[in-house]
Amino acid sequence: MKKILALILALALLSCAALVLADDIEYVFEAEYTYLEGLEGLGVSGSPTGIGLASESAKASNEFYVGNLGVNSPITFKITADADCTATLKIRVGTNVLGLQTWDPTSFIITLNDEALQYEAFTTEPGDDPTDQQNFKYKTIGDIQLKAGENVLVFVAGENNYRSNLPSAPSIDCIKLITGAGLTMEEYPENIE
Repeated sequence: MKKILALILALALLSCAALVLADDIEYVFEAEYTYLEGLEGLGVSGSPTGIGLASESAKASNEFYVGNLGVNSPITFKITADADCTATLKIRVGTNVLGLQTWDPTSFIITLNDEALQYEAFTTEPGDDPTDQQNFKYKTIGDIQLKAGENVLVFVAGENNYRSNLPSAPSIDCIKLITGAGLTMEEYPENIE
């Protein structure tokens, strides 16, 4: 009888855990919908600026991404949460025509509400398609703490010399936040109209 009760209790706990996970929502926020005006990127012959940083790719999540990023082109996601919450942050990034590169909290800086995030290093590398080398992949940054109200998540080039001895950052397609709270983002869809 004790074994049966223990089994029932274990199943009940697993069911509760599954319900908590089932309540989580995956929010995808596009980089091309962030505020791009005034940003200065990197380029081979002239540097793209503002909405010129948004580029098309059939392989991007919304068929657009933001690339040619450097220290003067921080990509800022303004996320509003309806409650304090923990969220899992994933980013979908591409090579930014840099070839195989390793990114860590020093070479690629991610801040949340002016606090630098620590995360495990990840790599970006070109894909097999010679016409589109971005090779977008999701990278898990980890759990972050969002506060009720506005949260500012910024991605910017750090200390590296990956692009012609200039600091660069991977191309950013989108971010994914997984949480039980309600999230919205301040968006600028006119960037790609």
